[in-house]
Amino acid sequence: MLSRPGLALYLAPRELPFILVGGAIGTLGAWSTAPMTAAAAAAFLVAFQVKAEIITKPRS
Repeated sequence: MLSRPGLALYLAPRELPFILVGGAIGTLGAWSTAPMTAAAAAAFLVAFQVKAEIITKPRS
C-alpha cells in the first residue's frame, strides 16, 4: 500500500510473542507449498500493527 496525500500510515511493532509468531508464519512459505508472498504478507500483519488514517484538515 502506497501513501498518498491525505492518508497517514502508522506502523508499530507488536510485542515479542507476536513478532515470533509472525516470523514462524513467514518461514511457512519455505517449509510448505504455501505461496511465499502470502506467507510474508500474513507475517507482516501479525508482527506489525498497521493503522491508516484519512486526514481531512492539515495539522497545525
